[in-house]
Amino acid sequence: ARALVGSPHPDSAAPLAPRSEKMQNITALGPKNPFTANLLSALGIMHFSNEEIKETFDKLVDGADSIDKARVFELLKAAYGFEPMPEEMGLFVTSLGLEEDGQLSWSELEAGCDHIREMLQGVSKNASEYTSTQDLKDDLIKHRRMMKDPMDKYKAPMTESQSIGWHEEEVFNERFPKSSCAETKYADEMVKCRLDPF
Repeated sequence: ARALVGSPHPDSAAPLAPRSEKMQNITALGPKNPFTANLLSALGIMHFSNEEIKETFDKLVDGADSIDKARVFELLKAAYGFEPMPEEMGLFVTSLGLEEDGQLSWSELEAGCDHIREMLQGVSKNASEYTSTQDLKDDLIKHRRMMKDPMDKYKAPMTESQSIGWHEEEVFNERFPKSSCAETKYADEMVKCRLDPF
């Protein structure tokens, strides 16, 4: 029998999946919200639970109840699937005392992870300057500056205007005081006495 017009041929391959289904896993375009992805609080520890880290912990220690402090970076890298950022490792070094040699039990590591998450949740609140539209309008009318600078919210400049004045190192002002020779000082004193130095 002749196949109906528009119906698939019996020997043809299965129809292609809808475009939305094929494109849902594409991540080359970057995160959905680049502002939240660039927050100081957007670190790996905020996206992985203690249970997921515990699973990797058990594989690394192979039945032991503690891990060497020098292997915490290896643990986080294996749990995340990518290397933790230097800022995140700095938090772990400070919270867990990783600069000292020794072993780290799971209970100590779990408590450290919870402490770091609480700290980062407080940092993430810096990005929300306003919770009221009226407060925002009032500050715009009075030309008030925001309480937090961009460097207190983001890891890198998000706009071209934020890149002006953005600095990674500690900023200090070096003063160059005025230095006058003896002749100039003498002439200044004559001027103060209402005398003509010339």
